[in-house]
Amino acid sequence: MSILEVAKVRVDPARTEEFESAFADAIAFVRAAHGHRDSQLTRVLETPGEYLFLVTWEDLADHTERFTASDGFRSFVAVLEPYFREAPEAVHVTTIIEKENSK
Repeated sequence: MSILEVAKVRVDPARTEEFESAFADAIAFVRAAHGHRDSQLTRVLETPGEYLFLVTWEDLADHTERFTASDGFRSFVAVLEPYFREAPEAVHVTTIIEKENSK
């Protein structure tokens, strides 16, 4: 069963273009990580400068133990940290009821 990491990221609204450009490069560190299945950055429409970073991991330890202890994680943070207004908030969730297939 996979795990979805949902990370809320807040940046200065005046620097969103810079942040998005930096993120496009930095996401490679996450995508190369052991246990990574999928990832995407989404923008919160109601709040300028707020994003949700969604990452699907094979299991919780792939993120909380292996990735956070890796050089890839340190590189990912080093690229993006200058844009953060505050530390990102992350939670991990698992699906209880599957989504309905599109018709």
